[in-house]
Amino acid sequence: MIRVAVAAAVAAAGLAACSTGISGSSSPSGSFTAQSNYRDAYGAATAQAERCLRGTGAYTVHGELDDAARGALVRVVAPFTGDDVARVRIAALDERQSKVDIVMWGRGIWNTDALRAMREAITYGVPSCVAYMPGDPRPKEEAWTLPDPR
Repeated sequence: MIRVAVAAAVAAAGLAACSTGISGSSSPSGSFTAQSNYRDAYGAATAQAERCLRGTGAYTVHGELDDAARGALVRVVAPFTGDDVARVRIAALDERQSKVDIVMWGRGIWNTDALRAMREAITYGVPSCVAYMPGDPRPKEEAWTLPDPR
């Protein structure tokens, strides 16, 4: 009996250490205004998630279209834990524009590349697992530390 309790405690601690899913500030995210209605944006986000964000098929895509609130939600959910590894919230601004918020887990295929690809899929209405449009051309300022030549 004690062995079972100890094994259960070790398993619970191990699962807690292997957390999956979106978490606070460490998850890549972005917002933009899509030049399409919320239904079209939802369809594009769902197609993108089904095609590119399911991993080996163990992850599931859940979608909710709320016509009363004029919005939608697309989630990619991890097996066992039920945590979201990708989330897209869509809200109608008017008949032709939607506000889109995208959050990715930040690991594996749910990274900043997936974030950019999701944005492009919604913008252009074509799912693709790779972002083809160029990113921000402005270089980031970085501090360079040169080795001491001595």
